[in-house]
Amino acid sequence: MSDTENKEKRKRNLSRISNLLSIIAGVVLILFLGWLYVTDNVEVRQSRNDSGFTTVKDYTCVEIEDEEAPIGVKKEYTFTLSETLNGDSHLAFYTVHQYVDVWLDGENIYSLKPSDTKRISKTVGSNWVMIPLYRKDAGKEVRVTITPVYESFRDREVEFLIGSSLAIYTNRLSKDLPQLILGIMAVFVGLVFGCVAAYNLIKKRRGKDLAALGAFSVMLGLWRLTDTRFTPFMLQEKPVLLFYVSVTMLMLGMVPVVRWIEGHSYKESRRVLDIYCIAAALICLIQLFLQFLGILDLRETLFITHIVIAVGIAVVIGSVIYEKKKYPRKPEMQIAKKLPLICLLGIMADVVAFYVKGNSSGLLFSLLAFLLYIVFTGIATMFNYSEQEMQLAEKDRQLAEKERKLTERRIATMMSQIRTHFIFNVLTAISGFCKYDAEKADEALILFSRYLRRNIKIIEEEGLIDFSKELEQLQDYVALEQLRFPDTITFEKEIEETNFRIPPLTIQPIVENAIKHGLVEHGRSGRVKLQTMSDERNIIITVSDDGIGFIPEECIREESVGIRNVRFRLESMVRGSLTIESSPDKGTKVTIYIPKEEKNGFKRVS
Repeated sequence: MSDTENKEKRKRNLSRISNLLSIIAGVVLILFLGWLYVTDNVEVRQSRNDSGFTTVKDYTCVEIEDEEAPIGVKKEYTFTLSETLNGDSHLAFYTVHQYVDVWLDGENIYSLKPSDTKRISKTVGSNWVMIPLYRKDAGKEVRVTITPVYESFRDREVEFLIGSSLAIYTNRLSKDLPQLILGIMAVFVGLVFGCVAAYNLIKKRRGKDLAALGAFSVMLGLWRLTDTRFTPFMLQEKPVLLFYVSVTMLMLGMVPVVRWIEGHSYKESRRVLDIYCIAAALICLIQLFLQFLGILDLRETLFITHIVIAVGIAVVIGSVIYEKKKYPRKPEMQIAKKLPLICLLGIMADVVAFYVKGNSSGLLFSLLAFLLYIVFTGIATMFNYSEQEMQLAEKDRQLAEKERKLTERRIATMMSQIRTHFIFNVLTAISGFCKYDAEKADEALILFSRYLRRNIKIIEEEGLIDFSKELEQLQDYVALEQLRFPDTITFEKEIEETNFRIPPLTIQPIVENAIKHGLVEHGRSGRVKLQTMSDERNIIITVSDDGIGFIPEECIREESVGIRNVRFRLESMVRGSLTIESSPDKGTKVTIYIPKEEKNGFKRVS
């Protein structure tokens, strides 16, 4: 084994040892922290306890009829404060869709109800009522009037807490912390997905499915974040906003997840999923319209939202089952469509628990399902994007290599048309002209330099060129040959059609063959004629000569490299064709057909 191989082996072994030790250290660290949690490592003794808070148990509750109340009744709670109150004491209780009035010894010290102006909702949302209590309030009577906005909240129990505001905050935070963390994670992941999707949409024209997934993640996270009992502590001045953020996220949350699934579906399912999204959006608009008109609050039409969610889940499950049966072996029916079902089932579990429990606070089925979904879908999406990038990079590399080879081939083809013997023969002729005809030598040099300059310019161009450029180049070539063989070559033109484009150096090799093989090699004088015309379907170019000709059966066998190149470029670039007709001692005729249709590669010159 060589030294290089030994070094590489040592590096691999070192990497494996490093990975193994890191994993062992991580496992031991987790076990150590767990041991610290379950083991009492310190002894604490104090004689004073935290003030904390207590729950009021001794109170009276009376239901009172009130025609001005939203449902015609309200409840009145009465209890007496303790004779001893700390400096940091608060009366706290949580209300959901209920108006509140608080009296202390007959004095109204707190009121919660919709504003008389700018009112678009019956409800005041979910709120924590936090009223500071002073030492002088000890022993006073507290009377709390709670007016439910909706019938479903008529018998909702209210728990009154008295004690430290900090203790009440931290107690509620500890209960809602898992939901808050999961909600924040969902929003963060959705924003990341949205940024990645935006980048891909701008740079690479893709990413709609990832954008839908990101929107779903953000909406799901906001729904769970605004549906905790702790959240109202953070926005006590905007309790209605929190409620409507929660309910609107739920109303349209199914649309992005269905869009995500639609991106992995077949045509038949996409139509059904599109119809569902349209229906869900229209129902949402109708609900908002009823809200603005003051006819029905979104809370009163929440059952419709739940029906829409249930229908969406049924549609998605139905489409998955349908496609699984119709396309049992298709790879698309794998992780991309099975994992969203876990999320949908989690949402369904939350909705069912909502009706059983009466509220959705603390329900984590959807968020836990979503995190499972994120783990697998995130890995699958990133792997898929990475694989696509690799495929695109490989395709770009192959295209670049192909383009390079085509360019080299094109250059070689072009250069092959500038025959080495032709260049030397022209230079020899110019040298001879210099000795006895300086004027003709000057004319030949001008023609030859222009001919070479145009050849080089054509080599640098890509694609098709105007026929007029090809004709100019051809005329310089023929003029040079006529200088070399005076009174031998007659060149005639009959040009009816010029408004078209052709592959560069298409006609010159044909004319060159006619001059060289049809006339000059056999010591014959003759005529070469170029014609262009058109019919309904084609541009027709013919090059004919009255030279030596050849037997038709020998056409293919004797076809030169230049003619083969011309034929190949005509077929590949303009879907054209080339035919050769020849008779011994009568001459040869080459005909080129170029279709007029742009779809076949022909482009007219504007």
